[in-house]
Parts: sequence; C-alpha cells; structure tokens
Amino acid sequence: MLINRQTLLAAAVGLLAVCAHTARAGQNDAAPAIDNLSQACANAEFRPIDDSDVDQSKAELNEALARLDRRLSRAGPNGDDWRKYLRWVELRGELGEDRPPDRELLGKIYARFCAGYDGLELVWFVDARDALGNYIVMLGAVDNPRIREGFENVIDRLSESMKRYLIDPTAEDALVIGESVRWLANAHQCPALVRAIEDRFAHPNLFVEISADVAAAGLAEGVDDTMPIHDFILGTDVHGTAHTVGRTRGELFPDPTFGVVDAMFFGVTESENVGYHGPVTIFSRSTTDLAARKRIWMDAEGIHSFPAASKAETSIAFDDIRTRRGRRMIERTAWRKAYKQQYAAECIASRRAEERLNERIDRQAAEQLEKANREYAEKFKRPFSERKLFFQRLDFNTTRYALGIIGLQAGGGKLAAPKGPPPSTPGADVSLRLHESAINNLAFDALAGRTVYEEKVQATAVDLFGELPEKMKGDEDGKPWAITLAPRRPVSVTFDDGQMAITLRGIKYYKGKDAHPAMNVSVVYRIEKSPQGFKLVRQGEIEVLPPDFVPGGGQRIDARRQVIRTLLKKRFEKVFEPEFLAEGFVLPGKWKAVGKLKPIYLDCRDGWLTIVWKRVGG
Repeated sequence: MLINRQTLLAAAVGLLAVCAHTARAGQNDAAPAIDNLSQACANAEFRPIDDSDVDQSKAELNEALARLDRRLSRAGPNGDDWRKYLRWVELRGELGEDRPPDRELLGKIYARFCAGYDGLELVWFVDARDALGNYIVMLGAVDNPRIREGFENVIDRLSESMKRYLIDPTAEDALVIGESVRWLANAHQCPALVRAIEDRFAHPNLFVEISADVAAAGLAEGVDDTMPIHDFILGTDVHGTAHTVGRTRGELFPDPTFGVVDAMFFGVTESENVGYHGPVTIFSRSTTDLAARKRIWMDAEGIHSFPAASKAETSIAFDDIRTRRGRRMIERTAWRKAYKQQYAAECIASRRAEERLNERIDRQAAEQLEKANREYAEKFKRPFSERKLFFQRLDFNTTRYALGIIGLQAGGGKLAAPKGPPPSTPGADVSLRLHESAINNLAFDALAGRTVYEEKVQATAVDLFGELPEKMKGDEDGKPWAITLAPRRPVSVTFDDGQMAITLRGIKYYKGKDAHPAMNVSVVYRIEKSPQGFKLVRQGEIEVLPPDFVPGGGQRIDARRQVIRTLLKKRFEKVFEPEFLAEGFVLPGKWKAVGKLKPIYLDCRDGWLTIVWKRVGG
C-alpha cells in the first residue's frame, strides 16, 4: 500500500500543533485599551427593562425549546420520558397563554433542568435551561427598582476586578469578570462594553507545536509491492507482473489557515510483459520511475484531501518478438514497427501508470480519511460539541518547520488568557503552552453543579487506558464515592511561581449511602529538576477544609466534618501522590521511530504551564 492508515494518522498529528509566530500575530487584533474599558465602566448607564426585553427572552426560549423538542422527537420513548420529567405540556402551556405566566411553576421546571442528571449536560438541554432562566429573570425585572441596584453592584465589582486582573491575573477575578459579563448580557445591558471585555480578555489559551521531523516520522514507510497489470497500448494487448519498490515520506506545506501535509511517494516499478498484436507476440521489460503527491489538510471540522497528482516516466526494452509459426519476414517487420512506436508506447505507458497510481492512492486515502474523520467526530468533536465543551476557536497553521494549533477554550462570558503565551522554544520537537483558564473554563462547563460518581469515572478510565489504574480503584470497604461539585469554580488550577495548585470544591460528598457536608480539597506541587527529567513534588499534606474555614482564624471543625476530612484525605492520597516523575514518553504506532521524547523544560509561570520535549539523543 502506498498510503496506509499510519500515513493518514500522521496528518492528524497536525491537529495538535501551531507555530508560535502565528500565535503572536493573532494576538495583535485590535481591542480597546484598558483606559477605554475603565472609562466605559465608569460611564455605563442602566437601561430599564421593559416588555420588549421579556418578549425577546420569550422568543429565545421558544427557539431553544423547539430545538430541544426536535432532539427529543428523535429519541423515541426516551424523549417522551424527558418531556414528562420536564413537565413539557405545562411549560408550553404557560408560554402559550395570553395571561402572565406562573413564575413559581416556571421556577420549579427550571430546577428540574438544573438537577444534574446524566443527559441534562447536553447542548439542547443547556440552551433551553439558560433561556428559561433568563426569561424568568426578565419577568421579574420589569419595573423592578432592585434591578438598577444590582446593575450598579455588578458594574462596581466588574471595574475593581478588571483593574486587579490586569496587574495580577487571578482565577477568582477572572470568575467575577465572567459572571459580571454574563449578568450584563442576560440583562440586555451595555452590549458594547460586553463585547469589548470579551475581546480584550479572550486571548487563546492553548498552544502546541510539533516539529516537522517528528510529524513526518509517522509518514515514512517503505513500499515493496507486486501486482498484475493489463493494458492495451497501440493495438497491443499487454499482460504482465509489476514489482514496485519505493518509499513514502511527509513534507509540511506552509499555509496560514490550515494544517497542511504532503504525503509523497517516490519509487520504481519493474515489470515483465507479454503483448499480443495479431499474429505477433512481444516480450518486453519496462522500468517506470514514479513520483506522487497527496495533499492532506486539516481544520476544526476534520481531515480533508485533494486528488493525488503523480509523474511517471516509463522506458521499454524489447526482449523478443515472435510469430506463431516463426515467420521471419513478419517478425522483422514487427521489430521495425516496435522500435518506431517505442517512444509513443512509453508515453502512453507513463500516462497509464500515473492514472493507476492516482486512482490507487485516492482510493486508499478515501477509506482511511473516512475512518479518521468518523473517529474524530465520534470520539472528540461530537461529544464535546453536544456538551458545549468544544473549543470556541481552533485555528491551524503550517510552516516548513512545524504543524500547529491555537485553541481558545472560553465562551459564555468566561475569560481566557489575559495576554499572550510565553515565548516558544526554538528547535523543540514537541511543546505545550497551556493557560490555567483553559482547564478552569472546561471544568466549569463540564462539572459545575454536577454529581460525579466513582463508577462512571472508573469506566471512563478503563476506556482511556485499557485497564483501571491502581490509584483509581475503590476503597477496601467497597462503598463507592460520589461528589456534588460546586456551581462556582468546581475544579480550579493555578500555574505560578514554579508551582501548580489544584482545588476541588465539593458541596456534598457521598460514601455509600452516607451523605457528608461540603469540603474543599487542595494540593500544591512544586516543579523540581531530577536526573530523569522533572518531577512534581507535593508541598505539605493534602488540605481538606470547609469552604468557609479560615486557617488561623480561631475556628474549630466539628466532629461530623472531621469524619469526612479523614475519609477524603485517605482517598485523595491515592490520587495526589507525594511525587510525580515526568520522565517523558514514546509516541505510539509509526512514531515509535522518533524515540523517547524527554522533557527538557517544565515551568509554571504567570498562569501558563509550559512543557518542552526533545528527542533523546536528538
């Protein structure tokens, strides 16, 4: 096979990288200066909410419910069950009546949307939930003097948080700014200010680079192939066996908007042929030099390709020409005619070789591209998009030296990186620059207010790793865990000063059938150099404290909460080990030829995690 599955998967590697100079260029988009934003906050004026706002919110709700209704209709009986749970008939009845809707009933239905059951995280439910919540707020906001007071409080908090965030960005201030922006957007207030803030604080928060050498390693493949051929050239019926020897390799093609890789093949086909032309049989040998190119390009939607293009040059050598009865005059005439038509025959054979090669490459590529795109859609894009977790921006770029991607994980008023990433490392084989906002935003969208069950986490781990890691196995007592996570900052990380801090905020814990009160679980790791590479060393013990507890404030933790503290410390000791060694890794499949990729740089600074890998001995 000239292009196999590994060849096409090498192109998919381009989904994991982008060039740093392009990233920096994208960060220079026009955005208002902070002085303008500060002034805009100071000059923000409240616009009283009236019936037109309610009508707009109702229209948005009806559109969201229509989308959900279509999705439930495709689900058959399961969709009918969801309608019963969501009190669908009552909800649509309240929206269809001329009288003012029953806000208490709408609130109860809204609570069902927010219950955290599996399925309610899907985009159709989330859109309907958010639209219903906004409609309820608008119903209570018309002629309500407290809305102006809320507006002023939001603007004050926004202004103060924004000033601090620019000087010293923190996850807490980012959360406050995001919440303020969402409040203003939902209340139909200050649309220009909302857009300006979203633009100003929405720098991409994911950068990955893979060098051309590493990406191309998965494309390199030897070809040694034998196949029958049958052709009809200048009236001669030709049969033979072709033996092709060659090699495929990859080459990046510079493009500012896509990840582009050329899968190229260079080889030689030797064939022994027998041709039949009337009473004459022609014995010949041919040599065809082959070169082919299949251009593959990637964007956020998947992997695509252009038709293959090839060039073939065939030379023919005649070994013998015979007639059935050995008539020498006919044979001499046939020899003269064969040499006379040799050049034309070689040209025709070259074009036919190109056609066969193109058709074969395109056929093989179509099968593998279809499979690759199906896996990409089913395992990544579709499940993330259906839960509103997919990147808000996924940009590709290729130079001759690297394949890459710029990712933006934000949306819904949430902030991304406040500024550009640290400088890239020239000559790196693989590098990652990840801002803490990417993790925090993803965790918020995926986990806020949800209950996470140990059994499902374990099942996901088995799918990912093929087996359950030791640290994720259940406790000896056999009682499973479950955690209901906080609606604000359910899980957060911070990257700064060479340290990585992780906090999990649970508002309720379950051990078997026993329910326990809220606790925050926090841990801090410091990056240290080691002979094997780098290691993360835990700083002190795992901290398990009530959300309202202030260390050193003289507070005491009651016996009930001490129980869950002890249980959680024991459980999370398995997860947050005293040390994690970053030794490097070996790429799978065809990329094993790259060898081991060892971290040569690892740091947490100013909200960014930076990791640089280099081939051992490279």
